[in-house]
Amino acid sequence: MQCRVAAALAVCVLGTQASVMKYELYPYDSVAEVAATVVAGKARFTVLADGLLRMEYSESGAFEDRPTLAVVNRKTPVPQFTQSNVGGTVTITTARAKLTYTAGSGDFKTASVFKVEPVGSSTFTTWTYGQTSATDKGNLRGTFRTLDGQQNGTLDCSTTKMEHCEWGLVSKNGWALVDDTDVPCMDGDDWWTDDSGKMLKNADTEDLYLLAYSHDYMTALRDYTQIGGHIPIFPRNNHGVWFTRWYDFANKDVRDIVGEYERHGMPLDVMVLDMNWHKKDDWSGYSWDPNLYQVPQDTMDYFHQKGLLVAANLHDATGIGKWEDRYLEACTALGLNPSNPGGPKGIPFTLVNKSYVNVLEDVIVQPIEEDGMDFWWIDWQQGESAGGTGQDPRLKMNPTIWTDKMRVTDPKRRCVQNGKCTNKRGVVHARWGGLGNHRYQHGFSGDVAGLTWFNLAYQAYFTATAVNVGWGYWSHDIVGPGDDHEMFVRWIQLGSVSGIMRSHDRGGSAGGCKQWPTATTDCWNVRPYNVPRAYEEMNREALTLRAGLVPYIYTHTKKAFESGVGLIRPMYYHYPSEAMAYPVSMDKDLGQEPTTRQYMFGEDILAAPVTSSAGCTSTRMPLEEPCGVTPQKVWLPPGSWVEWHSGRSYTGPQLMDKKFANWEIPLYVRAGAIITTIPISTGNSIGRAADPYNVLEFSVFPGATSGKAAVYEDDGGTYDYLQGKSGWVNAAYTRSGTQMLFSTNTTGTFPGQPSSRAAVLKIVNSMPPTSVKVGGQAYAFSRWGGVGTWSYDGESMTVRVEGRPAPVTTTVVFQVDFAGGSTPDLSGFKGKMRRGHFAKRNLDETRVTPGSTDVDPNGSPMLRVGSMADTFSYTAGKDIARFQSLVGSFNALFANATAEA
Repeated sequence: MQCRVAAALAVCVLGTQASVMKYELYPYDSVAEVAATVVAGKARFTVLADGLLRMEYSESGAFEDRPTLAVVNRKTPVPQFTQSNVGGTVTITTARAKLTYTAGSGDFKTASVFKVEPVGSSTFTTWTYGQTSATDKGNLRGTFRTLDGQQNGTLDCSTTKMEHCEWGLVSKNGWALVDDTDVPCMDGDDWWTDDSGKMLKNADTEDLYLLAYSHDYMTALRDYTQIGGHIPIFPRNNHGVWFTRWYDFANKDVRDIVGEYERHGMPLDVMVLDMNWHKKDDWSGYSWDPNLYQVPQDTMDYFHQKGLLVAANLHDATGIGKWEDRYLEACTALGLNPSNPGGPKGIPFTLVNKSYVNVLEDVIVQPIEEDGMDFWWIDWQQGESAGGTGQDPRLKMNPTIWTDKMRVTDPKRRCVQNGKCTNKRGVVHARWGGLGNHRYQHGFSGDVAGLTWFNLAYQAYFTATAVNVGWGYWSHDIVGPGDDHEMFVRWIQLGSVSGIMRSHDRGGSAGGCKQWPTATTDCWNVRPYNVPRAYEEMNREALTLRAGLVPYIYTHTKKAFESGVGLIRPMYYHYPSEAMAYPVSMDKDLGQEPTTRQYMFGEDILAAPVTSSAGCTSTRMPLEEPCGVTPQKVWLPPGSWVEWHSGRSYTGPQLMDKKFANWEIPLYVRAGAIITTIPISTGNSIGRAADPYNVLEFSVFPGATSGKAAVYEDDGGTYDYLQGKSGWVNAAYTRSGTQMLFSTNTTGTFPGQPSSRAAVLKIVNSMPPTSVKVGGQAYAFSRWGGVGTWSYDGESMTVRVEGRPAPVTTTVVFQVDFAGGSTPDLSGFKGKMRRGHFAKRNLDETRVTPGSTDVDPNGSPMLRVGSMADTFSYTAGKDIARFQSLVGSFNALFANATAEA
């Protein structure tokens, strides 16, 4: 303990000599600036930001300055505020809030006045001591540990009683309260117990944090992550496509899985080995099964040369078993008798013995990592109070958050303690352990309870709401019933626009249902290519969408690192004044209606995944072709939007009654936005998330005369980004009269950055140009495209200009000129051609397509719509007059085709 003078009063504070974190992303300092603190007797108030106040009461007068699990950094820039103490009443006023406190005879409960009021015009309602987030009806909720065995329940922590349930840091009433009382603190070695294994308890009698941000939800998250620690940028691979399955895969089996993805042209970026990878003596295991992986390094080398990252499942509950390859080494390091190590199966699991944890990580686990294992999937068998944890009444001291912490921080800890420095980013795939777990990304929501449309729908709501506590990267089991390919497609589509896209089967794909697919059973399917052709195409399309969007997705993880808000955003973050942006109910029909189903997928895309069946009544099983469309309501917020799959433009706000075909993923792009992707092709789909951005595609959506975007890039796997070794690819355009000017350039450098890059400009819903120049050089039309040419994609009515590779140090300018006069409206052409072609293909299966076997007196409109895309592609550069004529008559042609169908 040491004392210091603050506000003219002698104040004792705890732990200031051990305030700097050693192994976290940054050396966070848990001691606030003296200028930010105001002391009144046994109360201390700290102004951490203009809307973030810490309020402590300490009966002993010794205030807590050590870091806790939820708060690690209190040394924030001191905001402007005023303070006064008149007649025993303390007043603190910031730009957002005014705190008034008059002490009573004892703790905060006895205060005669203790409130925080809004400053100026605000939707923040006054907070009075005694109010908590649990009593606030406007709290927008957070998340809890796992969906294991859950039945889509409310996120009301008072009702669910779920482990580590946290209230949201945002509320419709404009304030949220975090109670950090009685939680574990950490010492100078980032450890949470004393030498005897007793929890380092917060010394304050009461320790509260008030976030008073009105409806400025994103700033609330930003300021919380300033004190709670940054969300890390996890490896770029992990933003792509994952595969895992509980199955006794051997070395050749997992290579075959990669081969199947490759053969079917489906993206894959992360391979996860379920618990079968290790010895079978127990559910816990840390040693390769030598019967399956005789030379583990060989299998790891195969994955890595394919550009994949590899993870494996761990259950820590049993501890270090006697069967482990390095069991004797562990006993020696811990000074234990191998014959009597303290547990019936070996060295017991504990998280309150630092020596055990370090031996587990450095003697047992690290050699597997040196074989090539990139990160760990921490599964759950140890309960929430095992290993000596659970010493606090709210289970803030639990094995979930601590195993997450230790494995994410292992690289830095080993570097500091042992000199084994890899610079490799720490990442973990695990459940949520409570506030502060956002520092240890990313989330595993547990085994899906069952394959139902209700469970699918709930995942959309659960994912978006978790952002309210900084946990924006939930990963759910993406799997489908063997006899319901439609549900499997919809689940993959949801995964493609989620924080993490991970296919996983917990065991339902083998065993008693092994006769599938020759028999209709309840067997599950986790392989996206193991479905009839039409569904395979849909799965490939959804996975390719995900893989192509990696630059957009990864950029938003950089934004999460900087701001606390990343890829997934509840609608009310962007539209706080719109009633439809908020859940109609937070306790029922979750994910089954627009206000709890849809969310923003980054800043420029609205996602409204389909979460119910089309209700197809066909008895053909398995269906070779899908049938029917799914009715679903979609709410569009204010502004102009372009529907991704159809190309149709809309204006909000409006609540739309839509019908979606099986392949259609309801995504709506802000008008005028630039969406950046990488090209994914059938012969080049494996490990693409690991590749540097040698080619970037910039899709300019209609509806604005100017726009800009920035794409973040770094090496994708090391901590170099913390030293500023990274870059931004900037893109901007203007439209003026009949001309579009588009430019791109790169700022910043890092090891491994491409020296040159090719830019591809895609102008969505556009008429063909009359001329194209890039860097002052004229580009000619090519029907089939190619570097240094422009082409036209008739399927999407998109101009495509393929720039030549240019040094990243230069600015590349695209000049695209169009004919004058009125411009036809191409809104919706893309979707109409896709549906027309699909209808033709379905009717062709039974040879009943009008005009397919005889002359159609109506002029075969369905056949013409179904084949129109190629005609548009050709005439765009070869016969512009015919192109214009076809455009002018297309909507009438489609109407005739619809009537004929």
